[in-house]
Amino acid sequence: MFGIPREQKLGPGYDRPFPLGQVTDSHWESQQANAEASDFILYDHEFVGNTAKLNTGGKKHLLQMALRLEHVPFPVVVEQSPNNRNPRLDAERRRAVTATFSELGLQLVDSRVVVAPAFNEGITAEEGEANYYGTIGTGGFGTGGGVGRRFGGRGGVFH
Repeated sequence: MFGIPREQKLGPGYDRPFPLGQVTDSHWESQQANAEASDFILYDHEFVGNTAKLNTGGKKHLLQMALRLEHVPFPVVVEQSPNNRNPRLDAERRRAVTATFSELGLQLVDSRVVVAPAFNEGITAEEGEANYYGTIGTGGFGTGGGVGRRFGGRGGVFH
């Protein structure tokens, strides 16, 4: 072993495998950054009806954003009305959010608050119901029956 050159033992540098995790780390880091950026979206349901006033959950969310805003590079996104139906309301909501940040003492937030579609598109109530029952109905998660030996044909749980 002592007489064999390193190049011969390991093979040429361009043909060696990557260190463990090197290839996938950038993917997971991108996923984490996208998830963090989605924390800074104020959704339509966080406002009271068709007004620019935040509801209780929206106020709580805005305060959570305010605590982190100085430490992250993400914009604050005010969800655009469906099909850009009400741009005046969207602008009012943006102004209200910017004003609240300013009241909290945050500076230069005007350039970071934008109106845009949310990252993920919502679904209708009918689609949600169909998805829910599709997972618990036949062929889904809640079908019952034996799993391994726990609930199989013999008595007892762990036989």
